Amino acid sequence: MKRSLKFFLFSFVTIAFMSCSCTKPNGTEGTDDNGDDIIDPEPVDSVVVADKPTVLWIDAEANFERLKSKPGIKTFLDKAQEAGFNTVVVDVKPVQGDVLYDSDFLPLCTTLGDITISNRGFDYLEYFIEQAHERDMKVTVSTTIMTMGQPSTKTGPGYTDEYWDDKFCLEYLPEGLVDIRETTDYGNVFAFLNPVLPEVKEYAIKMVQEVTTKYDIDGYALDYCRYQNVNSDFSQASKEAFEEYASITVENFPEDIYTFNSSDKTDINPGQYYNQWIEWRASVIQGYVKDISEAIHAIKPEVSVEYWAASWWPLPYTGQNWASKEMDNTSAYWWATDDYYKTGFAEYLDVFQLGAYLSTVYGPTNAESIEYAINRCQSIIGDACTIYGTVSCASASFDIEEAAYLCYKETEGVMIFELSHINNNHFWEEIKAGFDRAKQELNDEANASASE
Repeated sequence: MKRSLKFFLFSFVTIAFMSCSCTKPNGTEGTDDNGDDIIDPEPVDSVVVADKPTVLWIDAEANFERLKSKPGIKTFLDKAQEAGFNTVVVDVKPVQGDVLYDSDFLPLCTTLGDITISNRGFDYLEYFIEQAHERDMKVTVSTTIMTMGQPSTKTGPGYTDEYWDDKFCLEYLPEGLVDIRETTDYGNVFAFLNPVLPEVKEYAIKMVQEVTTKYDIDGYALDYCRYQNVNSDFSQASKEAFEEYASITVENFPEDIYTFNSSDKTDINPGQYYNQWIEWRASVIQGYVKDISEAIHAIKPEVSVEYWAASWWPLPYTGQNWASKEMDNTSAYWWATDDYYKTGFAEYLDVFQLGAYLSTVYGPTNAESIEYAINRCQSIIGDACTIYGTVSCASASFDIEEAAYLCYKETEGVMIFELSHINNNHFWEEIKAGFDRAKQELNDEANASASE
């Protein structure tokens, strides 16, 4: 039954009167049985926990058409902000190798897949930064480091600019040594540069310096800063660098690293130097992360250096030891040398984006759950850098609300991959609900603790 306005006004006045009549002017309220004043407790200010980074990854290729114009960028930044995102990762060097920013030495990306945008009419990255900052959102720029072309389509600078011809990885495959650009038979999706070459290191440093200098970015994410697989690189340059590192001479190369048991490129029989080879490759990638981080911070110390990697640690085949170099936790692995753990690179990062791209959210003992991946990552990295939980919502059946909630609650930030998936699966509201629930619980916990 509805109550009348007169009733509510009467109730409000009565409560106000009762409140005033029992409170003394000196701030005491009533007396106890002994006639002593009862003092009101000091009011406790409500605690509001600072918002954590909530990051939307925007893949260049998946959104090339969607974000071809200024109105498109503004529309999706508005959607992102409404959903609770306060940071965007803008991918400006996709795996193809050309770029979506104003570079002095890398070609502009005008075609991705079947889409061509020959004259955008504005600087894609600059406009993203301008619009995001107007919305009080931060921008992390992402560039691939080692990829410079796509073998399936023969596109990218690796196929159009002869400068790169001798700078790609040589794949050691069952049929012999093959330029990584020339084969897709074994699942070679991207053409990786050879990280051991000084010219490749020089290009990588030059690129991150250019972006950091020209643009008002808040973070820089290193993507594909690794080897493609265990089969690369087996060039003469890598042989010599390995020999110098290990202080050995490899008489039979590459057979002393491994041989094949079948026509399957992953079916290998480790040779006498295999374990040392795995350690050396990890040290090469560690060197990239260290040098790039130092180059960025030398220009803008406030820029957050970030790195995404899959949560399936360890990753010896790709050279990605994202653990802390202070944690000796690889002794159980047959391929790990006594010094492998020293190749960890977490200490050179500000943020590690843990790629828990898994379909199951909960399960503390389930190695295929996001919860398990977070717990393990925290034990592997420790306090070496900040950890963000990151998830992919490519599947329409994925519980994105619960994943967003868990990552927000249990790590220092959350990244969701990526814009096209969220939009196609209509996940905006679910993501906001996950963020909001986590924020509310953290605030409730902080206030409960403050009142104790």
